[in-house]
Parts: sequence; C-alpha cells; structure tokens
Amino acid sequence: MKRYTTQINNKQLVLVSEDQKEMGRIVKLNKFFSSGYYIICNSRSYDIKNVGFLKNDAELFNSKGVIYFTDLGKERIIKSGADVRIYNFKLSKTNQLFEKRKLLIEVIPEDKKKIKHPTYHVEVDESVDDLLVLFFLHYSTQEFSSIGGDGD
Repeated sequence: MKRYTTQINNKQLVLVSEDQKEMGRIVKLNKFFSSGYYIICNSRSYDIKNVGFLKNDAELFNSKGVIYFTDLGKERIIKSGADVRIYNFKLSKTNQLFEKRKLLIEVIPEDKKKIKHPTYHVEVDESVDDLLVLFFLHYSTQEFSSIGGDGD
C-alpha cells in the first residue's frame, strides 16, 4: 500500500509520498470569465473538462484524447482506450475507488472545519497509476464538493 498526503502550494493541490517526493499536482486555472483545472503528472499536463448534465461529470484528456472519464449517475470512473477498465467509487466521509470490489484508493480528509484548505491522506494499492490517483482525488474532493458548496 502506498501512502500519500496533500499540500496546498500557490492554489495547487500537491500529492506527496511519505518521503516527501512530489507525485503530481492539481492546478486551478483562473481565466477572466471562467476557471478550470489540469493535472501535472510525470512531467506531462492533462486537462480536465466538466461535462454532462449540470457539468457533474469530468473528463481527463491530453492531445491524444480522453484517458479517464466519470459517470456520476452510476458512480464510476472509466479508463478509455485499448485497455478499458471500469472503477466504482463511493463518496462519503472517506472517498473510495474500487475495481471488482477490491479497494484501490481511499481518500481520508483531515477535519475540514478547522482548515480552509483541508489536507487529505491517500492510501493507494501498489497497482494503481498515479494519474488515476490524481484524477480521483480531484473529482472526489474539488469537483464533487463544489456541486453543493462553494468549491474553494
């Protein structure tokens, strides 16, 4: 099991390992009329686009196309391409991602009421790609919480 924590650095959510090595980051873009997010992982940039009814779903993509996308209605993330995979998630006090009932990712927040930008502890199965970890972290914390709240 890999263990990560998050840190806020210049409005970026940085995912770090136990030995303080950066695994990737989620960056918030502030444009004049809108805002958005992208992920930096392994020195590559991936864009995130909100899609679907009420923009409750998200797509993670690069110049080659969509890599992962969510289906909030069926509580799942789907990996597209030649090696299609379907992951189910459960969003509650801890956010969890499963594949065939095997727990792959668990996102555990510290007490949100005390901190404006909460810290998350992330436990990840060894087999999971860091890009999926970052996308799930973004979707389960930033995006989903902003549906009913302020999102910041």
